Amino acid sequence: MYRGLLAAIGGAALVVAGLAGCSSNDEGSTAADETTTGEAVDEVIVEEEEETTTTGAAAEGAATVSIDGQEQEIQGTVACTQTGDTVMIAIGDATQGISATVSTGDEPQVSQVALGNVDGVALTYQEGTGQGEAAAEKDGDTYKITGTATGADIADPGAGMVSKPFEIEVTCPGS
Repeated sequence: MYRGLLAAIGGAALVVAGLAGCSSNDEGSTAADETTTGEAVDEVIVEEEEETTTTGAAAEGAATVSIDGQEQEIQGTVACTQTGDTVMIAIGDATQGISATVSTGDEPQVSQVALGNVDGVALTYQEGTGQGEAAAEKDGDTYKITGTATGADIADPGAGMVSKPFEIEVTCPGS
């Protein structure tokens, strides 16, 4: 029982580390940009505005997450990476990340979900552990993942397992 929990928590830690690596810093400019003339800077700004207008919100991805009936406020971006026959979905930032791994195709199977720390409980679903359940539906670039995640109270691991229902709806960024 604890082996599956430890594997799920370890997987969640890897996902959070991956989210940190996938995050980007779009705030500043390089030193070379700072030494350009006013005209060149104006051109860069115009190009960025045009790009934002044409790509829109769908290119950035979007997500809603509900755990135990409560919508979660997730800060950060959505990243979807296909590797072989799996899609790794990362939502949020390094401190508040949520992840899921599903198979490719029109009828995806869920192999892993990490919901992070919710009310002191590290909630996860890991296929094959016999704890929790998860299912996915796909419509274009949008995945709807529902199920029940389990975890132990971090403050009192001996208190037993906690189960909470979850729902994730995520639109992967356009390419």
